[in-house]
Amino acid sequence: MPKDPFNYDDPPPAKSFHYLSSNGHESSSLSSPSDGSPTKTIPAQAVVTKADAVKQRKRHRIIGAIAISLLLLIAVAVTIGVVLGTRTSSSNNEASTTGIGSSRATASGGATTGGKLWGVGGDTITTEDGTKFLYNNTLGGTWVAIPFNDTARPQSDQPALSERWDYAANRILGVNLGGWLVLEPFITPALFEPYANLPTPIVDEWGLSVQLGKSLASTLEDHYSTFITEQDFAQIAAAGLNWVRLPVGWWMMETWSGEPLLEGVCFKYFLKAITWARKYGLRINLDFHAVPGSQNGWNHSGKFGTIGFLHGAMGIANAQRSLNYIRTLAEFISQPQYKNVVPMFSVLNEAQLSIIGSAPLRSWYYQVYQLLRMIGGVGEGNGPFMVIHDGFGGSGGGQRGWDTYLPGADRLGLDTHSYLCFGPQNTDSMGYNSMKPCLQWAPLFNETLSGFGLNVGGEFSLAVNDCGLFVNNVGFGTRYEGTYPTPATADGQFKKMGTCESWLDHRQWSAATKEAFADLAQTTQDSMRNSFFWTWKIGKSLNQDNPPNPMWNYLNGLQNGYIRPDARASNGRCVDVVTAQGGTSVVSPWSGKLATWQTGGAGAGVIDATVSSAYAAFPPAQILGAPNGGSYQTASLPKYVQTGALITLKPLPIAGVSSSALGTGWTQPNDTAKAFVPQPGCNYPDPWGGVGIAPPTPVCGN
Repeated sequence: MPKDPFNYDDPPPAKSFHYLSSNGHESSSLSSPSDGSPTKTIPAQAVVTKADAVKQRKRHRIIGAIAISLLLLIAVAVTIGVVLGTRTSSSNNEASTTGIGSSRATASGGATTGGKLWGVGGDTITTEDGTKFLYNNTLGGTWVAIPFNDTARPQSDQPALSERWDYAANRILGVNLGGWLVLEPFITPALFEPYANLPTPIVDEWGLSVQLGKSLASTLEDHYSTFITEQDFAQIAAAGLNWVRLPVGWWMMETWSGEPLLEGVCFKYFLKAITWARKYGLRINLDFHAVPGSQNGWNHSGKFGTIGFLHGAMGIANAQRSLNYIRTLAEFISQPQYKNVVPMFSVLNEAQLSIIGSAPLRSWYYQVYQLLRMIGGVGEGNGPFMVIHDGFGGSGGGQRGWDTYLPGADRLGLDTHSYLCFGPQNTDSMGYNSMKPCLQWAPLFNETLSGFGLNVGGEFSLAVNDCGLFVNNVGFGTRYEGTYPTPATADGQFKKMGTCESWLDHRQWSAATKEAFADLAQTTQDSMRNSFFWTWKIGKSLNQDNPPNPMWNYLNGLQNGYIRPDARASNGRCVDVVTAQGGTSVVSPWSGKLATWQTGGAGAGVIDATVSSAYAAFPPAQILGAPNGGSYQTASLPKYVQTGALITLKPLPIAGVSSSALGTGWTQPNDTAKAFVPQPGCNYPDPWGGVGIAPPTPVCGN
């Protein structure tokens, strides 16, 4: 979720290499990672109208019980053969796949279901811990609990995971699982409220990790295991949704010395997410939400403060290190066992293009593109659909030139996050607010779909203002009340528009207000065509009895009538809502075709050399973030060297499944290059403190 950065200083951490403070003086001299160290291994649609949907649901209720049994009996026979016969490629690289401790290998994410291995809505599900719940899916969805069986579907009219997803005909209707594997104060306020009144409040996962100290592991394990569970995935499918966007941070794979974040533990829950998504037929858009140095300086990047990714003296080194983790994630999700469940990879969340600059970011994106296509191959079904964030340039033809970026690229999509709440505030009627997506965003998304290719609205919410608990960060005020960023330092451009009280508790909303919010949800889904609501749920507050931040809580909306129960009914809602209020200028939903190369068909991967050459050089010659607002010549900046051990995500054991059938965590046996690590004997500034400083000498990595 986008927020404006605000000056916040953490004490510089110790590093596993020579550390230079901002004034250039050496502060510590610790050992660096060395070559030859053991490998780091982490165990751990066709669009339907509302009338069509009703007819289909009636028809499938009649035939579903008969058909599902037959289909799944066939599927289980096929699947058992697949599971038992799966062979994984041996790798010629030096990576081992040795686990690093049983504490991270305690669960597979599987579940028993009273002896049943598949079923339909109305079944009672028994989870791995013995909890029971009713799978209340009335939309024809099926569930399948056979390992690596991809025949489940969330609703009767949606493709099963084993079937082709048509990005032109099928709409993505998704939700984010924000605040689960990457913490954010406004999503899980109870974790941050105990420290909100400290002289220096805890505002991010980094600070919370330091504060919790020895209790970090137990606190986060409890959070991971309770905040999102199997029942959430079942409820998502039952709500007419078909995708989830899953944010992760680099610490899921590793941390370096001096980084307090909990290393590797959340990988177990990443695997559970895949298991549960597979069971209920949901597809995952994997979102790399936080990278070393921070790509936006916001609290959901792991550490609040400056932007050190492709920016500042450590900008290149941080970007190189981030490629390590892109590679590790791509190798894992491109495996045959996982690629149907995770067919999309959003490779970097919300990089601030206005600060980083266009050329460096596009150059890095091109490196990632080449990496993904080397690992998975070119063409539909070979590795994930790669999605790049627009850097807040927006959708639409000509916006920041994205419509001309890498034409011919194989399966490259653009991610746009559209919010009503973070700019100038308004007191417009809720009826008018519900039309805004149709009037403002629909034309732009249609332009991108017709020009660039796939456009995904990776984040949106119901927030019509920035009211809420910690929405702008811990200790921050609101634009709506004229107290942003704080009452003492209020930004004059945001004049007070009212008080937030009536927006904070859904129990105070009238039936008309709830209807307008429900319209807003549907018009946004209709306008974007492919969308992910931010976020699925908001955790409890320690200081109030009502659920906080209701405008950001999809599940609460479903339960309390301000989000409608079937997301598929959003199709065509812009016409309904705008015309009902007397409007006449309505953009029709996009109904075109994507070019074959845009979805991995004929011509995919054929990029004009005159275009790609503009981005081929990495590192780029210059990056921003130098003293006095200047640029660095990257030849003078510290860089990492590719001498480190490969980082491999190893699947956890599943009862009754051979280890060879699980996959090795590595798709491409020819991908044997080493990982980027610090060069021994070199000096590196703090990765989060290198903005506005002179490069260290001697130069590292040259």
